Amino acid sequence: MPYTNSYTPNTAVLAQDTSSVQERNRVDEDETEKDNEDDSLKPEDIEGAVIHEPVLPTDYDEEEIESLPEDGTEAGYTEESLNVNGYEFSFKDMRGNEGFGDDFDELNEVLNENRVAYVGQNNINTFFGHYYDLSGTGVFKPLADQGLLEVGTEVVITDEYGLSKGYEITQTIEFLHENQQKQFYGDDYMPDLAYYGNGDDMVYIQYCRWDIQTGLLITNIGYRIW
Repeated sequence: MPYTNSYTPNTAVLAQDTSSVQERNRVDEDETEKDNEDDSLKPEDIEGAVIHEPVLPTDYDEEEIESLPEDGTEAGYTEESLNVNGYEFSFKDMRGNEGFGDDFDELNEVLNENRVAYVGQNNINTFFGHYYDLSGTGVFKPLADQGLLEVGTEVVITDEYGLSKGYEITQTIEFLHENQQKQFYGDDYMPDLAYYGNGDDMVYIQYCRWDIQTGLLITNIGYRIW
C-alpha cells in the first residue's frame, strides 16, 4: 500500500506494492548475472539500507529443531489458531499469497474485515492484523494493550488438523511504512521475507500503530522451539 500522510486504518500490511516490484525489476535489469534462484534484493542493492541483525533463541540448536515433526504435534490447542502468550486468535489461511496485485487486494479485504491474515511460504509463518480499525477494536489490539507480545513470548500456531508448533519471539522491529523498502533482516529483504521466507522455521507478526505515529509498523520475529 502506498504511503499516505493521512490516517488510513486499513493499512497494516508490509506488502509488495507496485513501487517495490518496480524497484526489484530495475535491480534485476542492472544485475543480469544475479542467480535466478535468489533474485531478492540485498542490502548492497539499496541506498540507505537498514539491517536488523537476526537474533536466535537462547540455546538454539538448529539440528534439534530440524529433527522436530515438520507438521507439529498434538498439544491441545484450538484448530486453526494463533496463540500468543495464552491469548487465542483465529486466522484466515492465505499461505501462498504474494502481497501484490490481486493477492494484495484479497489480503486487504481480509484485513478490512478485521481478521488475521496468515501468509508465507518456505517455513515463514506471517500474520498481519490491525491494531486499530474504524471500530477502534482491531483484532491485534490485545497484543499491545495487554502486553502479550514481547521478546521471550511463546507463540503457538495450530493447523486445521490440530497439530501445533511453538515459537519464541526474539526481536521486535519498528519502522515507518515509507521506509519499509529499506529494511533487511540480516541479508533478507523484509518485504520478501514476510511472504517467501528463507528456509528457517519462523514466525513473523506485524501490525501498525498509526495512533502513535502515522505509518508506524511493528514487526515481531521469532523461531521455532518445539
